[in-house]
Amino acid sequence: DLQDPNSNKEAMELKQKITELLKKKSPKAEAELSQPGPAFECMQLAEASDDADEEPAKPSLATSPKDVEPFPDIKLEHSRQGIETAKNEADSLLSKGNVEEGVKWFSKGLWLAESKTVQDVPADLHSILHSNRALASIKLQKWSEAESDCSEALAVNSNNTKAKYQRAMARFELGKPEAALEDMEFALKDLQDPNS
Repeated sequence: DLQDPNSNKEAMELKQKITELLKKKSPKAEAELSQPGPAFECMQLAEASDDADEEPAKPSLATSPKDVEPFPDIKLEHSRQGIETAKNEADSLLSKGNVEEGVKWFSKGLWLAESKTVQDVPADLHSILHSNRALASIKLQKWSEAESDCSEALAVNSNNTKAKYQRAMARFELGKPEAALEDMEFALKDLQDPNS
């Protein structure tokens, strides 16, 4: 089972695992842990807004949607409601254990959002689609895909604590403990902040 990002106890346990790995990796790791790293600077530069009528973030070249509509068997209204439907169906499939099918629905919703077929996609919905697909990738142990989706989610909404937490998990599994710890520090800060 995956840890709940809303649980400080589970987040602290993951942070402890990361810290232990770093101690084994490098004796000077403790000194470096207190310094903010490049991910912190990138996060500071990223802008996010809860404003629903803001223009959605442009996808990176690495994950640009293809001209061809993915999963043509999945029929969705080309609207914000269609994207919501894709998200809800994918969430339902995940909760029933049908993870790979859920990934298809998240991907279809993301295609609608990123292909500019739908214009009024709020940043938070776009970010949630990425972080939820990342959760599915984590369940499938597809760590690189999870890390990529979390990074996309954070590019759209840097305040997505779930994406920070999940990216820490993925980076830990990918053998990137320094980056994992940076993400975990942010996630824990957000979890401890009652305003987040």
